[in-house]
Amino acid sequence: MNYYPSGCDEIPINDCNVCVTENGRVRRVALIHKNYYQTILADPENSISWINGINADKIIVYPETNGEYDGGKAKMGQGFATASETLLAYFFGVNIVDPNYKTNINHWNKLAGSRNYYLAFCSETIMNITTKPCNIFPTNKVANDLKSEVTWAVNFKWTDFDLPLQYGIPDGIFQCIDFPNTNRIFDFTFDNTFN
Repeated sequence: MNYYPSGCDEIPINDCNVCVTENGRVRRVALIHKNYYQTILADPENSISWINGINADKIIVYPETNGEYDGGKAKMGQGFATASETLLAYFFGVNIVDPNYKTNINHWNKLAGSRNYYLAFCSETIMNITTKPCNIFPTNKVANDLKSEVTWAVNFKWTDFDLPLQYGIPDGIFQCIDFPNTNRIFDFTFDNTFN
């Protein structure tokens, strides 16, 4: 964070040639345990690292979701000199709908309030990975509508000065796969420290 912005920062060149557009919707999500995060960041597009993390119970994949990423809301602070205010950080949120309602009550109860996981979320061709762990808030509203579908609505929140990192989506990871270890016991220990 720069309290005194200057021309000393090296800013990458702006790519102004729009060749391909990216389509929206948070289509796939994964939670990466904080103990495995650096392993994924070492080569985020390497499918083997992801499969190893899944088999080690350090990554949880949700292959079919719908939802949105809010892009961040600015947290402003006191300004100095002629600046009226200063950007301190962003409040970020990703809201998804998980359609697997009936059998996931224990899963979401254990994750509720956890701050042990970084979030990876995918739009059409881009995977975003947070640079801070997120808070996880699942809800399971039942509407007064005979034709409505009951699903999990899950909100992931985090605060950071940096936008999420962007990568290509690793092959074969964000899909429903029957991995060998089907009776998983994930590390749901509760971390109540603040970022």
